[in-house]
Amino acid sequence: MTLTAVLDHTALAALYRADPFLTGLYIEASRGSGQVIIPSLSVRAAERHVVGAGKHAASLRFAEQVPFTAAHAVDAMAWKDVDWPVAHAAAIAWQAAREGAPLTVLSLEPEVYAATGITPLNPS
Repeated sequence: MTLTAVLDHTALAALYRADPFLTGLYIEASRGSGQVIIPSLSVRAAERHVVGAGKHAASLRFAEQVPFTAAHAVDAMAWKDVDWPVAHAAAIAWQAAREGAPLTVLSLEPEVYAATGITPLNPS
């Protein structure tokens, strides 16, 4: 079984800072024993949070970059008080669950996902 993880903006900033857990997860993805998904809106938010983090995230070769689509926007409209990078990561999780391919969202601030109905894991 392959672990699939969505890295939100906080996790991308931590990966940029060489967090051991997230670095290990990325190494596993490079070996094919895991999958890292990066929401495009999280890339932008990570760059705002820590200069260089978004650029680094966008360059990760063993991660799947996921653009914000109309389907993500439809899910996100239900979460009135949720910021855009959080909404994108949550919408990816909901779409995966509907397709029968659940995944794990990693966030250093899981409380910001309360209104989305998903429970991210805090890797720290």
